[in-house]
Order: sequence, then C-alpha cells, then structure tokens
Amino acid sequence: MRVSDNDSERKEVLADLRRLTSIILDNLQEGSQNRLMDPKEMRLLGGTAIRSIRLYLKTLEEDHTRGTRKDQDDSSGKTQRTIEEDQTRAGKE
Repeated sequence: MRVSDNDSERKEVLADLRRLTSIILDNLQEGSQNRLMDPKEMRLLGGTAIRSIRLYLKTLEEDHTRGTRKDQDDSSGKTQRTIEEDQTRAGKE
C-alpha cells in the first residue's frame, strides 16, 4: 500500500511540474511576442523553463529505470513512450 501512495504522490508532482512548465513557457511566449518583458526577464524565465523541463524528463527517466515489478507488468512500454513524447515536445518548444 505504501508503494502505491508513493506512486500516486509522484504522479501528482509530475503533473504539477508539467503544468508549471506549461505556464512558464506560455508566459515566456506571450511576453516575448507582446514585448512585455525585457531581455533580462526573458533569460531568467527561459532558464527556469529549461530547468523545469530537465527535472521533469529526469524524473520520468528515473521512474522508467527504477520501475517496480508491478510497474513493469502493468505498463512496460507506457513510460518509454511518455519519455519519448515529452522529449519530442520539449524539442519543438
């Protein structure tokens, strides 16, 4: 039971991190298009976005490599597809 609680907390944190990253990227895009931010603010926000994306991808990779037997039985290819999709999305943005 403790493992499932830890998994659900981890999934919730990943979802929060993903939402935060999306918000940061949206703000960065809007600020740069509307000239609402100066270059220093844009660099700061861009650095924050890059760090949050790296943290998200690193966490996904750790989940994939550390996976428990239950995770491997339930979703053997699911995590790898998620990592590849997120890396593709990160490269496009």
